[in-house]
Amino acid sequence: MMRVLFTVVSSTSHLYPIVPLAGALRGAGHEVCVASHPDMVDAITTTGLTAVSVGETMDIAAIVQGDDEARRIVVDALSGDLGRLRKSDRQYLLSAFSMYYPAEPPGPEHRPLVDDLVDFARGWRPDLIIWDPLFLPAPIAARACGAAHARFLWGLDDFAWIRVKLLDKLNEQGSDLTEDVMAALMAPTLRRFGDEFDEEMLIGQWTIDPMATRMRLPLDLRSIPIRSVPYNGSAAIPEWLWRQPERPRVCLTLGLALRKFFQATDVPLADLFDMVADMDIEVVATLNATQLAVVGTVPGNVRVVDYLPLHLLLPTCSAIIHHGGTGTFAAAVANKVPQLISLEDGADYDDLAKYVVDRGAGLVVDSVGFSADAVRKQLIQILTEPSFTDGAISLYEDSLATPSPNDLVPMLEKLTALHRG
Repeated sequence: MMRVLFTVVSSTSHLYPIVPLAGALRGAGHEVCVASHPDMVDAITTTGLTAVSVGETMDIAAIVQGDDEARRIVVDALSGDLGRLRKSDRQYLLSAFSMYYPAEPPGPEHRPLVDDLVDFARGWRPDLIIWDPLFLPAPIAARACGAAHARFLWGLDDFAWIRVKLLDKLNEQGSDLTEDVMAALMAPTLRRFGDEFDEEMLIGQWTIDPMATRMRLPLDLRSIPIRSVPYNGSAAIPEWLWRQPERPRVCLTLGLALRKFFQATDVPLADLFDMVADMDIEVVATLNATQLAVVGTVPGNVRVVDYLPLHLLLPTCSAIIHHGGTGTFAAAVANKVPQLISLEDGADYDDLAKYVVDRGAGLVVDSVGFSADAVRKQLIQILTEPSFTDGAISLYEDSLATPSPNDLVPMLEKLTALHRG
């Protein structure tokens, strides 16, 4: 039997992707728990997993949207080399340094999360730590207790991509970058634990990758694929969902991460509501009060629910309109639902949307030159042309060719035995 510790930042959109693998490990007889900030304890235990509260509650949204020196150092070092990523992506990915690697040694009034995590790991003695790519204390804890450790991606591996860009610039002849600024930011904390920087501190001993093979970034990393089995939380099935819809049902959702970290959205909700008002369809919009504030009148054929797990809703849907997030994309693939993507500006969103279109499983809204008439035609196309359903089925069949969480357990057992200290 192994002991496996998962670690995630304070976001259910980072927690939910690991739940199927955690369940598979438990089903195989291994002991599993999940460490995160105190505000994640209820979300973790609601999934049926054991929670470990470490560190303090962080206002990650404020950190992501704010300005900090650690993030500026990395962005400035790379200057124009981050063009693939929008500003909010850069802030989100690089906020890990300011969250977990303070420039100054902590004072007596503040106990960093890494100290709690190391103490727990030394006491519980996990054999394997599987960590969120932004949860940078995890490899320190793994070293401290002799555990093997691997990252579990929740999207494209943009963090490793940034790392490669930095190393390329550092090794470039005549470059004005003379210091590995990521290693320098981590050094004070590593020294406190008698450790030194190496690449495992950023990319793990290997990476568990749920993204489709054709979508992955060209990175020379040790990785193992896993089928993305969507977990979207739990809820009572509402009575209106007991029966099949009498007319085509369309899901409209903007995902979980946009709710927490980015209140503004590029998706023109008011225009979309006006567009569907006279269509012979039923729209189920999973939007909260903040997102609805930009909408005037809710049409009679639109049902608004604050939250409903997509694995309950999508089996009854003929199409989904969404923002291009990885969790929503995975749920659509798993339920063979054609997708109309009203694109948010950013690297993952662009790549996902292109993949869906290239595979004939959906269409992308032109958000810049948005036209309600054009989008209406796109939605009618998706609902009436069988080729889009065929494309969605093709994506689903591709996913079946990828190892499931259950299939991955024996491989994790072998890798852990090889890498454990």
